[in-house]
Amino acid sequence: MRVGRGAGVVLALALGACRSRDAGTPDAGVLPPPSALTCAGLVTPEIRDALPGFTVQEERTCPTCGPLCTFRSAEQKDVTVSIAYDCHKFPDGQDVRGLLAPTLRAGGVEVPALGKAAARREPVPGMMQVVTWDDDTPCGIVVTWLGKDRDRALELARTTLFGITQERLLQASTPPPAPAPDAGPL
Repeated sequence: MRVGRGAGVVLALALGACRSRDAGTPDAGVLPPPSALTCAGLVTPEIRDALPGFTVQEERTCPTCGPLCTFRSAEQKDVTVSIAYDCHKFPDGQDVRGLLAPTLRAGGVEVPALGKAAARREPVPGMMQVVTWDDDTPCGIVVTWLGKDRDRALELARTTLFGITQERLLQASTPPPAPAPDAGPL
């Protein structure tokens, strides 16, 4: 199976809401702007362990969205996995469960006990997409699995939610420290 524009269109539709939302003002450094988050900082060792042999590539779907981390494997050419992060402060009174409505209207099924709210759907044959919002952070994620074993998308969504913490969000936006200048032999 070859990943084509269909997968990109589905992902763009799933994340389309982030284009119309105002990114908001971060609270004195408590939450970095979504555009500052990186896959290198957000993808935990547990996610990498769940996808052995896969490499990750970072993309941006919109200026106010977090990163889209796409995983591909040289051995499993027919499998593509992506995790899209959308981390921003929700407006006061925002009903997170109400954010599931578009997914449910598109044929999705609610997934109990996965974050604040979650739903899964199969937008095209051979693809599973899980949309969920974290309990501990203002992050929503979309896990899309295209290819064999697509039911693993639910477990990967769970693993991703467990890895998102306030500390990880702060570290994910901080560039790695510059290497120390070589002082030469002692």
